[in-house]
Amino acid sequence: MNRLQSCIDVLRRLAKEPEDPDCVILAERALNDYLKNEIDALKAALARVGEAIDEEAEKRQGEDWSVMIGYVQSCLEKLPGANEEWE
Repeated sequence: MNRLQSCIDVLRRLAKEPEDPDCVILAERALNDYLKNEIDALKAALARVGEAIDEEAEKRQGEDWSVMIGYVQSCLEKLPGANEEWE
């Protein structure tokens, strides 16, 4: 069974038991487990482009790269795990 199907199976079961006090926690855990690899890949891609932007900014004194640097930083901050540990 693939990861997406496993996630949906858990969510389907939880949707049938919305009064379960652990429903939200279990749903978040299932979604986080599914998304973990994608989030990690996106973080790595953003880190690479951030480093490339920093290198360009260093080479090109007098140019303003702050918008690009700020955008990459804001993307990183929006990802799960930016301010808390990703499980």
